[in-house]
Amino acid sequence: MKKIIEWFKSSASDFVLFLILLVLLNFVGSNAYVRADLTKQKSYSLSKASKSIVKNLDEPVSIRVFFDKKLPVQYSQVAQYVEDLLEEYKRAANKNFSVSFMDLSKEENQNLAQNYGLRQVQIQEVNNNEIGVKQTYMGLAISYGDIVELIDPVTSSEGFEYKLTSTISKMINTAASLETLKGDDKIQLNVIMSSAIKSLRISGVDVLEDSIEKVCREINKTKMDKLEYNVIHPAVDEVNGYIERYGIQPINYRNANGILETGCIGVVVEYGERFISLPVQIQDIFFNNYAIVGLDTIDESINEAIQSLISKPTQFGYIVGNGELDLATKEGASGFNTALSDLYEIKTLDLSTDDIPASMKSIVINGPKQDMTEEELYKIDQFIMRGGNVLFLVDPLQEMQTNNSFYGQQTTYIENDVNINRLLEKYGVTISKKYVMDSQCCETYHNQYGILELYWAPLLQKEQLNNKNAITSNLGNVIMLQSAPLEIKENDGVKSTVLVESSAKAWTQDPEGLMLNPLVLTPPEDTKSLAKRNLMVLLEGEFNSAFDQAPVSSEKQEEGQGDYSISTHLSKSKQAGKIIVAGTSMITTPQVFPDDASQGIALLLVNAIDYLNGNEELCRMRTKGVTINVLDTQSKAKVTFFQLLNEYGLAIFVVIAGLIVWRLRIKRKIRINRTYNPDDDRFVENDKKSEADK
Repeated sequence: MKKIIEWFKSSASDFVLFLILLVLLNFVGSNAYVRADLTKQKSYSLSKASKSIVKNLDEPVSIRVFFDKKLPVQYSQVAQYVEDLLEEYKRAANKNFSVSFMDLSKEENQNLAQNYGLRQVQIQEVNNNEIGVKQTYMGLAISYGDIVELIDPVTSSEGFEYKLTSTISKMINTAASLETLKGDDKIQLNVIMSSAIKSLRISGVDVLEDSIEKVCREINKTKMDKLEYNVIHPAVDEVNGYIERYGIQPINYRNANGILETGCIGVVVEYGERFISLPVQIQDIFFNNYAIVGLDTIDESINEAIQSLISKPTQFGYIVGNGELDLATKEGASGFNTALSDLYEIKTLDLSTDDIPASMKSIVINGPKQDMTEEELYKIDQFIMRGGNVLFLVDPLQEMQTNNSFYGQQTTYIENDVNINRLLEKYGVTISKKYVMDSQCCETYHNQYGILELYWAPLLQKEQLNNKNAITSNLGNVIMLQSAPLEIKENDGVKSTVLVESSAKAWTQDPEGLMLNPLVLTPPEDTKSLAKRNLMVLLEGEFNSAFDQAPVSSEKQEEGQGDYSISTHLSKSKQAGKIIVAGTSMITTPQVFPDDASQGIALLLVNAIDYLNGNEELCRMRTKGVTINVLDTQSKAKVTFFQLLNEYGLAIFVVIAGLIVWRLRIKRKIRINRTYNPDDDRFVENDKKSEADK
């Protein structure tokens, strides 16, 4: 014992004790460590919404993670991000949240992934200087009660937290809705197909009913057996009724007697008075070879339809009847409709006949081309006075097609003097009747003229977006197509915030003689006219009404006033409201609004709707990691310098630092040798050189 104590006291034990200390520190650190998220967007930290939903779980949520351990670098980083973020979920959650990382080297886990319906991802990998292709799983299976949802594949960290939190939220809402279905009340899954279609030479028709029935049985396992499968073979005289009601596909064919008849085919999920027709159709896939399409994703379509039918998403109103963009057509705002229909129930409102429901939080006015009646304007005004929120997308100009005997058909522009502007001016925003042109814009390539600049499509980065507001923080690459400059007037009790502005190299173009042609448009010679312009603004607070009193219709004037009158007119907001104004509706069209709504202007508009409906945390969650930090300089020489510095600077710095350290170590050796061994012959030559240098 005495020898052991002496050994501990001696210097011989220092190294061993140091190793033991490192092991203990690693053990403590692996079980009780502190993480600091230094990213500006807090990409590696959970938002308040995510923490709240997992902290208040009433039923167990189980997440199984299927990621191969041997992935190329770009995918292994995604896997590590997913693992780290799930650890954050576990720390914020209560006991009802659990995560399991499945070892895919085991065959039973691969079979489990396949049973869940996860699809293998094809990735490239390099082994022994050879490029190969690998099939592997990169997805999550989330279980809540009998409900199972997938996030598959997960090939990027972008938007992962938003996907996971929104999926868990949907599952909770779906489970609650399924439990409220009364007794034998079920959701109907109807396969509607004319009997005669089975005899036609169409690939997949013969297995359609059996395939969907099999999918129905599998889905019922996760939906509390609330899905009922039906097959309907309508008679010839019933076909038109089904086509008209459900909008399913009509099929023209000749019967055995050579007579032309019409049949139909479709798959419909129906509950109560609501229904959704699934994208299962007959298509010509190759030179008159017809086949059923849509069956490969039928399970996803059915699950999405069930979710949409039984859940009660937040509802917002879309005003129609005055030339607004159509939500149903590609020429209109169909992408805008698709992007929001997964999160919200969009209710179209014609204010000439409809009132804005009291329970509705927000409405959208997208591209009105005609004046509204005073009664319609008043409905919007009083909705705002009651604390309602509005997104105004109002064009400054209208396009007109004219025929010219010399040039043919031409597009001219006139001022869009719709009276909705009267309300906006009262609330504090004026839309100028002109377009903003910006040198920082989208470009196109022409074979003859080379790169052409589309000045009427400003391409805005994070410097032009308000990084302090949840709507626009973390965003970039926003295209404000054919937008008007906005002027803000200060109002008492109303806070104004510029969300989007042009670059400092922007100017305005009047409608007179305007041609949106990159060969014609050029920046003004007078640079004094170049300046930043406001393109989207947010107003928050208590607004004053644009009306002194309620407008009286002609009918009421004829009836007279009687012995008493009742007024419900609100002259000032009773609670704070929000108004977002942009001087263009073109940003909701397919020209700039992508189908997947995953970037740029699409994220901006979805965030705007979230903000108006009180879902501010969803905005920040959705846009984590979607922007890239770009170099803030206009000089090409500076860009080249910093590019070379990033590519070669670190290597050169390491070489120079290594040379300096090497020379310092040699000098240190010489200095030590002079002090303790001045007669050493090995350093005589070096000493002479040193003396000569002096």
